[in-house]
Amino acid sequence: MVGFVLIVAIVLIALMVFLVISIRNRTEFKQSDDVENFVNVLMMHTTGCAIVYEPDYDSVQDLIKSCYNNKKCINLNKMACDYLNESLNLIMEKVMETDASVSAYELNIVHENDEERSYIIHPILRGNCSGSVYGGQQVISVDSGKITVIAKFCYN
Repeated sequence: MVGFVLIVAIVLIALMVFLVISIRNRTEFKQSDDVENFVNVLMMHTTGCAIVYEPDYDSVQDLIKSCYNNKKCINLNKMACDYLNESLNLIMEKVMETDASVSAYELNIVHENDEERSYIIHPILRGNCSGSVYGGQQVISVDSGKITVIAKFCYN
């Protein structure tokens, strides 16, 4: 009787450990090379914002850093964050227009350090997801931690 209870207890503990490990390793999207490539290309895209002088236009990656540092586009007389938000919304709309298999998307730009996690701009969301979610991300190093750009696409 004691042996049976001991075996049941060991099996329950093993199942709990397995459950904790499987929950911890679960991600909210499947990693995709296509989405990862999209994020890399997006980061290299040249914008119309010049922070220092014209025609030294920022890439999206540089514009994200400028937004984080609260800089202004001198040629547009707009804050970098406002222009970044407008540009990314336009780019993501074009993706929806050109790829009929994408039913929804989400784009997040998040700053993380040891103490906190905050959004650089509000998450960009569009559509309703009823299929598989694939994603990719890129990390940008900054002095006070890291900025992670995460794109998720829902395919029918």
